Amino acid sequence: MSQATAGGAALPPGPKGRRLYNVRQRLYCHSDFMDELHREYGDIAFFEIPARKCAAVFSADLIHEVLVEQEPYFQPYYPKTSYNLIPSPCLATSRFETHTELEKVMSGAFTPERMRAYGKAIIRNALTFRERLASNGSVDFKYEAERYTWGSLLDAVIGVDFKVEPELGKSVLDAMKSDMLLSLLPFGLALKRLPLPHNIRTARQIKALDEQTYRSIERARDRARPGENVISHFVRAADEGVVDWSFPDDSEIRDEAYTLMFGAVDAPTATLTHGIHFLARNPNARERLEQEVDDVLRGRPITLTDLDRLPYARAVFKETLRLEPPAYVLIPRETLEDRVVGGYLVPKGTLMNVCLRVMHRRRDYWDDANEFRPERWLEDAERGGSECPAHSYMPFSTKPRICQGQYFAEILFGSGLASLAQHLRLEPESEELPTKTNIGVGIMGTYRVAVTERP
Repeated sequence: MSQATAGGAALPPGPKGRRLYNVRQRLYCHSDFMDELHREYGDIAFFEIPARKCAAVFSADLIHEVLVEQEPYFQPYYPKTSYNLIPSPCLATSRFETHTELEKVMSGAFTPERMRAYGKAIIRNALTFRERLASNGSVDFKYEAERYTWGSLLDAVIGVDFKVEPELGKSVLDAMKSDMLLSLLPFGLALKRLPLPHNIRTARQIKALDEQTYRSIERARDRARPGENVISHFVRAADEGVVDWSFPDDSEIRDEAYTLMFGAVDAPTATLTHGIHFLARNPNARERLEQEVDDVLRGRPITLTDLDRLPYARAVFKETLRLEPPAYVLIPRETLEDRVVGGYLVPKGTLMNVCLRVMHRRRDYWDDANEFRPERWLEDAERGGSECPAHSYMPFSTKPRICQGQYFAEILFGSGLASLAQHLRLEPESEELPTKTNIGVGIMGTYRVAVTERP
């Protein structure tokens, strides 16, 4: 035992046995499963799935303990996948000195100067997003939001000169998701290694995306060309004095770019879709947003500087992330040695689930916890209400593994939402909340809305 008290600590409370039931709930009813664990066992729960011990934490204090106080002992866990799309130790999975250097490189990719360049690309895509919706009376909003997100990411990461179709990136991401789910099942990965049509098609799509990405890396070495994309920053960061470290080879640049792209598609898509849903269900909030947009834009297209003058739009963004964070749980953390969390023993090899959605909806943390109330963020811009405990809101995780692209996400949401609210009204065809995927990230199926001109 590495902690002095670990020898006398008991396992956290939790369901006994039922491994197959637990994995089924984890695959098909993720949110309900975590709600059940919290309701039945409190702020920390222990459960098992085939060949794995797992735990979950639901309180601000215990989440802070895992993510910050004991962070070196909880390594982000990514299951092995058959495609092995991102083999390098990237920012999300690296540790110690490598993580420190990669964090410096990534933070340099999102400076205010670089965000201005990305912001222009985002706004161009936002206007196209609105035009596509305006030309249709009824659309699958999730699909259109996904196209908007992919277009903005591909322009920002690979570059506007490389016309990578959003469908290409989407197809590769879908393959990664199915791969992750199959990795939880016995013999699941063996199915992905067979020469099936889907596997052959996925390999072809990965190759096509690789070709464009490596072209972007090569072009970034030409200093005569502008470097207004993330890959150019990765290539040039050491020479420009941003860091005193550089990627060993092009494959690691490619892997870091893919980590950023594939990790940043589902969250903005889901947040936009949920935002449209919440606004439609709360007409007063929608009217207040529309009035703010009208007062600031006065009929002209949005610009990047306008976003700082749209506080209610930013409040809608924060409140949407509170009710429906990008992921129900963060990437699991694998315990590297026996540890004590909240007075309980968490054995080595346990997968720790950090449950943001439960924490964001706790009635003892938030007034009107299940209500969509953007005004709370105008009352207290930091935590949505002075009654909330520290660390109770962290949709982008927290340091030292905080998401570096959170400002990018805010610009993407604000530009898209304001552009739509300026001219269009979107009415969901169903009153049901958009359904998250069975891994708790992204939207499953379609989400159709009727599109009309604003009165």
